Amino acid sequence: MKTLFDSLVRTFTPIVVGAVLAWFTTAGIALDPEFETALTLAVGGAFAGVYYLAVRLFELYVSPKFGWLLGLAKPPVYDATEPVLIPVGGPDRDEILTSLIDATPSEREASIQAAASRVNK
Repeated sequence: MKTLFDSLVRTFTPIVVGAVLAWFTTAGIALDPEFETALTLAVGGAFAGVYYLAVRLFELYVSPKFGWLLGLAKPPVYDATEPVLIPVGGPDRDEILTSLIDATPSEREASIQAAASRVNK
């Protein structure tokens, strides 16, 4: 759960910074209200992306302490998970979907149960 929190903090911090910078940029400029909203969103997105990129580059190449500018000092560390096994050499996705579409309801159920039993082995 901590990694989720860490990743969210490091994601939303640049968005908030970008929004604040966009607001400061467009404050005091007389524009059409619809265009002002679009401009604020575009400028905010651009600022957020540039801010995140700059901070990550500084964090990687200058000092890890720059990570604080993303809300946390270091990137989240994810635990290793069990590998996902992908069957090789079986029918492709289109063949499977076609066979399920053309099958009767009982054939579909049997096919799904057979696949589930192979996965659970």
